[in-house]
Amino acid sequence: MKRLFLFVALSIILAITGITCAFAQEQITLSLWSFTDELTRPIERFEQMYPNIKIELTIVPSEEYPSKLKPVLRTGKNAPDIFTGEFAYVKDFVESGIWDDLSKAPYDADVSELVDYQVEMGTDSTGALRAISWQTTPGGFFYRRSIAKEYLGTDDPVEVGKMLSSVDKFIETGRLLKEKSGGKIKIIPGYADYSWYPLSARKSSFISDKNEFVIDPTLVEFFDTAKILREENLTEKIAQWSPPWFEGMKAGSNIFGYVLPTWGLHYVLKANAPDSSGDWGLTNGPSSYFWGGTWLGIYANSKKKDAAWKFVHMMTLDHDTLKWWATLTGDFIGNQVVFEEIKGTFSDPYLNGQNHYEFFAKEAIKIDSSIVSRYDLELNNLLLGAIGNYIDGLKTKEEAIQSFKDDVKNAYPELTVK
Repeated sequence: MKRLFLFVALSIILAITGITCAFAQEQITLSLWSFTDELTRPIERFEQMYPNIKIELTIVPSEEYPSKLKPVLRTGKNAPDIFTGEFAYVKDFVESGIWDDLSKAPYDADVSELVDYQVEMGTDSTGALRAISWQTTPGGFFYRRSIAKEYLGTDDPVEVGKMLSSVDKFIETGRLLKEKSGGKIKIIPGYADYSWYPLSARKSSFISDKNEFVIDPTLVEFFDTAKILREENLTEKIAQWSPPWFEGMKAGSNIFGYVLPTWGLHYVLKANAPDSSGDWGLTNGPSSYFWGGTWLGIYANSKKKDAAWKFVHMMTLDHDTLKWWATLTGDFIGNQVVFEEIKGTFSDPYLNGQNHYEFFAKEAIKIDSSIVSRYDLELNNLLLGAIGNYIDGLKTKEEAIQSFKDDVKNAYPELTVK
């Protein structure tokens, strides 16, 4: 009788306090792998929203990330529940099936508010949505206002953009800067910086529907453009990401502009050239483009998909979180409803008060990512190598193009190379 009384009393207490029969909410630990620490603050926010879910973040250096992640995913041993994919290899991840399909249960992701290309990049060839991003990374041309005023007569972004709005105008402006400065001012650091324009202006992907390797006519034209930039000394002949490339951003440099995307403002220019703050403007170049970006997906064999989706949803689709992130970092988010709501609130002193958000909002919706293939990272590098051989005088244009084809055939024997 005493036992029965104790049982009834305990049941009443539990009912009153709202404690479940398990005595506490289930504690869940998720594993998340990434190549940067940018998700540290969002994880803190998430754990405050969901006290019963803890996220353990593993950061792997970017250059080692794919090679270390893929074996873990193949075996499933200590595999992350969530992992990121960077623009350079995200299509390879998407097509490999290692991420779950977020368009189906238990996720049923509604991505109707997101920029089209952002969704396209996370969707595989069967139509399955494998990954979502919280950001879009459209690009622009960051230029020095002081140089523009002195040699072009204006530093207005619209007027400067008109002078860079086609291949011919870009080269013409480079010649004008060189002529008026007595050869001192160079329009960009090197030919590789220009590459994002022809790569994005292509009408066709490197890989056709028949698995054939294709060189778009725009890329053939790039050989000629690069030759002009080199032979007429319109660039400083500096390699991207080299110490002189970063030095060229600082105050007093003779380099007019840099071809960089959204993150280039905060993590490249501001980080490496704080002394040139206020002397920069942002405008368009010969074509719209995007460069970079990080996508989130859930491991197809994860045992904690419901909890994992809570984090992915918060980071990529929750309006309040996206507003918080944009305000905190200045990162350009990919939700069109949210960026249209907040775009008028930005004014960056580094750009002399210019609103970079309004500029990127216009550029983001112009981007076509259908030309991006899973092979693009290596193919872009092979292309730049072939062009380098041509403009350095090591090969003729025809020989350089043929060597490009030969390199592709050797690297990817599964492709048809004519």
